[in-house]
Order: sequence, then C-alpha cells, then structure tokens
Amino acid sequence: MYNKLLEMSEAPRGTPPKENDVYKVISLHGKRFEIRYGYYEEIDRAFEPVPIYPDFIKAPVYTDNGEPFVTLMQDPCENYEPNGNSSDRDCGTCIYAERGGDLIAVCKCEKNKKLT
Repeated sequence: MYNKLLEMSEAPRGTPPKENDVYKVISLHGKRFEIRYGYYEEIDRAFEPVPIYPDFIKAPVYTDNGEPFVTLMQDPCENYEPNGNSSDRDCGTCIYAERGGDLIAVCKCEKNKKLT
C-alpha cells in the first residue's frame, strides 16, 4: 500500500535523493511537516532513500481543534470505518480521514478527538 500511495505523490525524478534531503514541506491546519528522505529500517539502506513521514502513533500531533493527524498508510484505530470496497485496511481507506497534503490527513472521528 505504501508504494502505491508514494507513486501518487512522488516528486519528479532527477538525481537520486540523498538521506536527509528535503522531499517536501506540507502545511496543513496551521502545522508544518518537513518530509525528508531516509530509511524506515536499517535493511532498507540497500536501496535509495524514500520520503519518511511522521509516525503520528508514536508522536501524536493535533490540529488546534484537537483532531489528530494521521498518515494515509498507517494502521487504523479501533474506530475505523471503510470508505468503499478497498481490500486495504489503513487510515487512507477510512471514512474519517480528511485528506490534506500528500499522504498526511486529519482524522475527523469525534472519538479520536483530543479533549482540551
């Protein structure tokens, strides 16, 4: 699923990216996310680096309204509701994911909203 989503947002090809090069900067709901090239796992170093998206499960970030940011490829929460007939099961196929910049979305599920 990640590779399919990455193809949708991939920057034009030129010279191969290097680790820590900026892939893009995404501004969404007043927050700024700098996406850099890197590796998710050490074994991936045998290949070109890929854009590394924030891990909002390990380090949650919220909108000013308390709605959590998610990546479209992350595993869904217990409130997941499928959007259509996709066989994928991730935040990108959830009815609550409001797509934003690239692969970053905001979860609109009231049950996931941070109480302020």
